[in-house]
Amino acid sequence: MASSGKADASGVDYEALYQPTCINVEGNKWGNIGYALIGFSTVIMVFQAVGVGPPWVWKRADDVTTVLFTIELLTRIFEKGYLFFTEAEKHWNFFDSLVVAISVISMCIAYKAAADAAASHGGHGAANSAAMSKMKVLRTLRLLRLLRLFRVFKGIEKVNQFVDVALNSVGAAFLGMIVVLAAAAVLATTVVTVWTAGSAWLRVHHLPKPPEID
Repeated sequence: MASSGKADASGVDYEALYQPTCINVEGNKWGNIGYALIGFSTVIMVFQAVGVGPPWVWKRADDVTTVLFTIELLTRIFEKGYLFFTEAEKHWNFFDSLVVAISVISMCIAYKAAADAAASHGGHGAANSAAMSKMKVLRTLRLLRLLRLFRVFKGIEKVNQFVDVALNSVGAAFLGMIVVLAAAAVLATTVVTVWTAGSAWLRVHHLPKPPEID
């Protein structure tokens, strides 16, 4: 995040909102680490897709990069605090958090799918079906992890605008979904309350009989 403050002789900008405590997560070195992780992760995914070498090697390497991405994200959150959610690059921060969450979820699903696949060798059809379902979800999540490549082009204004619009749309859709669910919950509660009250009233009272017509 750019700052309009002035730095002293030691290079510290005391007017900047973000002040490094342990690690300067806005420095070039930290940014290069992130780009290196993205490149390393992309290469691993390509090798996994084309089947180069033993699959377990790339699986372990992929898990390591997921852990490193998680540490990198948590470090930025720790360093920036509330600025992580309010600064000018908050949309990119949310984008990174989303991709890391996808990576962690895909890693957990991969381990669960491996366990289900091992169980299916015993002839359990249900376990085999569960393993296949998890593998389909896993393939989708792995494709979504390629979204982190957008971070490489963060300096391009068009890419920034695209990310801002996309995340604003996701936020609006999520908020709209919450409103719809809340309205549905209120409506359901009202219907159940009226139905329960009406049933209780009818158990005590009787509706008047319609007049007989000769």
